[in-house]
Amino acid sequence: MRNAIAAGLTLFLCCAGIASAQTAVTPATASPPATQPGRFSISAEALLWWFKDSPAPVPLVTDDLVGQPGTKTFLGGEDLDTGANPGFRLTAGYAFTERWGVEGSYFYIPSRSTSRSISSSGQLGSTDLVVPFIDATTGSESGTEISFSPIYSGSATETLSNNLMGADLNATWALSRSGPLRVDLLGGFRWLRLHETYTFTTSSPFIPPFPQDIWNTTDEFDTINNFYGAQGGVRARFDWKGFFTSAIVKFAMGAMKQSANINGSLVTNDFTNFGPTQTFSGGYFALPTNIGNHSRTVFAVVPEIGLNLGYQITSWASVSVGYTLLYTNNVIRPGNQINRTINTSQSTAYTEDPAPQLQGAAQPAFKFKSSDFWAQGINVGLAFRF
Repeated sequence: MRNAIAAGLTLFLCCAGIASAQTAVTPATASPPATQPGRFSISAEALLWWFKDSPAPVPLVTDDLVGQPGTKTFLGGEDLDTGANPGFRLTAGYAFTERWGVEGSYFYIPSRSTSRSISSSGQLGSTDLVVPFIDATTGSESGTEISFSPIYSGSATETLSNNLMGADLNATWALSRSGPLRVDLLGGFRWLRLHETYTFTTSSPFIPPFPQDIWNTTDEFDTINNFYGAQGGVRARFDWKGFFTSAIVKFAMGAMKQSANINGSLVTNDFTNFGPTQTFSGGYFALPTNIGNHSRTVFAVVPEIGLNLGYQITSWASVSVGYTLLYTNNVIRPGNQINRTINTSQSTAYTEDPAPQLQGAAQPAFKFKSSDFWAQGINVGLAFRF
């Protein structure tokens, strides 16, 4: 990714150099000329965007069974937010005629993570930490301890990471070719990709005088949403004494390919006389009955709006600051894909049996659960035309 960013910045600076070498500087108050055939434009923007919180509705760690009076939830049951997400956007265009042109744009918000943790020493008087679930054989609330005083301590962490990227390619047609107000129609193709990973890890080692051991679990729910669709839109710009305002509205509709990859494991040395570790399939929520890759394609829409205020430094260079809102109505998010109805017979983590066999209902089963998503934030950019 660093190489891609470096290449993009190099291209941007080269284009800026060409523009400054080939185009004479005009007064800062001069309005940009009407679009001329054979002219290129390029812009680079720094982004600072916020995403809609990622849902994590399933209680992961409590101090008692769910539904019991006074039960506290330490992990899970609360949406997660990665905060302000920095990124960049590159846009390039070319004018074939005074009316017709083509424009492409790419943006990337790199991965950011947030996490929460809880631990208990396992000493006398400490709080026992419980992973609550619904027993598939009885339909009632149950739980398994990840710390149990005074035999073993326990700790757990939930982590969310996410990144967002997208690109579009549009033909542009100018409704008006000159004057302070310019209005363009756009039509083309849009791609959008949202990638999120929700991970739940635990550790439950014995405490002295019991032998030191390893008992670590991992549950990972990874989701990728790829949108491919046709797009249309309109853009308007108004210039006044070197300043300009612009607004753009885009609307895309098409196919959203949703993929959920679920993995779970237990790493322990309890079955080798506390020697080499062994890895067993399944954690606490990712078990053999739902582990694997699940995918489907559904219909989705992706509207976008953008507002900008800028200053025309010269006839070929401008700066701007603005706001962008991007929305889609149909994505899968990792926390929503957790099924807490559990058949423990298939899991070493629950049964402490190194060779468990599923008996009864194949739970947890996987079922897609969709929701919407938005990203919004500010952008600061520098643009050149040459």
